[in-house]
Amino acid sequence: MQPSFFYTRPDVFTWAFMQTGLHRWLLNNPNGCMLFDVLFYTAPAIYFLHYRNSKNTAYISAIYMLVINWVYVQCYTLYATNSIEGHLAWLLFPLVFMPKKEEGFYVLFDGLRYFFLFFFASAGLWKLRQGGVFNPAEMSGVLLYQHSQLLTSSPDYWQTKLILWLIQHKFIGYALYLSATLFELSFIVGFFTKRFDRVLLLLFLLFLVMDYIVMRIPYFEVGPLLLTLWPGIRKANSNKPF
Repeated sequence: MQPSFFYTRPDVFTWAFMQTGLHRWLLNNPNGCMLFDVLFYTAPAIYFLHYRNSKNTAYISAIYMLVINWVYVQCYTLYATNSIEGHLAWLLFPLVFMPKKEEGFYVLFDGLRYFFLFFFASAGLWKLRQGGVFNPAEMSGVLLYQHSQLLTSSPDYWQTKLILWLIQHKFIGYALYLSATLFELSFIVGFFTKRFDRVLLLLFLLFLVMDYIVMRIPYFEVGPLLLTLWPGIRKANSNKPF
């Protein structure tokens, strides 16, 4: 349908990518969309098979997967119904498979852990910087803005009733907002020790579920980043990865 609207993010990479016109080419192009889906969903399998047969050259497939993921996610999130933050795992995970040596894998894997910690902790710091955490009515305003369409179009839906109840009971909504902020800020601990990684993992799982129930934001595709907090993965100097 015309006109077509795209979400233009304020970064140079997105602007340069949009000059290729790929995101426009996919509009009303089912064959092109199917091709992109096939390339995207088969890339991990291609890397796996390549690694099984030739570990020394598997980095080529990792680079291929990285490029495919970036192009796919860029197109997917330029359409106004998606957010690129929810697809960070797709964008970054191929990087850890690019080193030829196992030690390089663990260095990048550990680096991805620190990025994940920053990704979550910075959200809490932003709430402090923005001042929302000091406003008891903040959560009610956020819910009203986020779910205005749901509140008007589906008033009898169970999630609508829950959201409306939180809007009307602003101090309970604020308690959830404050709890989320503290959860996010708690990830700062991970920069100094890995002792609490299990706790951070559970907190993030709880955050994902509550974010979907209360905010209707499906951030579940960030889930693979939880592997960086998984306690079974050993250090790079171990003979076995698990």
